[in-house]
Amino acid sequence: MTLNPNKLSPIFSEKFEGIIWKVEVNEKYNLIAIESRTFESKKTSFSVINYRTGEISLKEKAFKDLWNLNLAYVTENNLIITAFNDVGSPESKGIISVNFQDNQVLWEHYNLSLNSVNDDGLQVYDPRINPRRLSWISHLKGESITDCLQTDQSKASILLPEFNNQFLIPDFISREKIIGDLSVLDVRDLKIISFHEKNHNNIQQRLLVYQDDTILLDEILIRDIQKLQPESFFMEKNHLFYIRNKNEIVSYFV
Repeated sequence: MTLNPNKLSPIFSEKFEGIIWKVEVNEKYNLIAIESRTFESKKTSFSVINYRTGEISLKEKAFKDLWNLNLAYVTENNLIITAFNDVGSPESKGIISVNFQDNQVLWEHYNLSLNSVNDDGLQVYDPRINPRRLSWISHLKGESITDCLQTDQSKASILLPEFNNQFLIPDFISREKIIGDLSVLDVRDLKIISFHEKNHNNIQQRLLVYQDDTILLDEILIRDIQKLQPESFFMEKNHLFYIRNKNEIVSYFV
């Protein structure tokens, strides 16, 4: 890895036992929540990190249903987790609220499904009732509350790269033959790009951050793969996040 420390400041790097499956960010509380899955043991775990300080509030905590759980939201003190009849089901069949400060389950509702969620509450319905009747409940007690604004507060400032195969990589960046799409994100006077390149008989996924003709970060996200990987980086305001080797999340202040 090449790094220019004058431009990028590392915040944290955290490895997990399982593969990072899903990430949720809450800008208001500077929190990033991670769902990781260990396929051999069929275990789903949850972690919470303050991405400004790197402080870990919860690390790979598993609950009684080890597999059919899904990270839905993270707010000031708790995680919202949905339960499913099976992993492939598109509809939740239960909701769990967990205080990640003390790892305690605050409440469980297995007769409700989640429709939407924000920092003010959860919009839910009983899947046994048709037509669907929506109502709101609180994060902390799971009790009915008045209607909340239906806004996706947690993703308001998330910046994702765009595919741009017309983008020309500058000549000062050496690379092998590029395979698949090129992902590009402009952040102020920086460019962040990610791509797959041929490396002997295998493929590797690479991430670069550069400014003018200076490379600030040059990172191999994963080596020796046989197929293309999903996009593995995003920005939240001045914070760059990326996933390395499927099981490590890294953050820099940009």
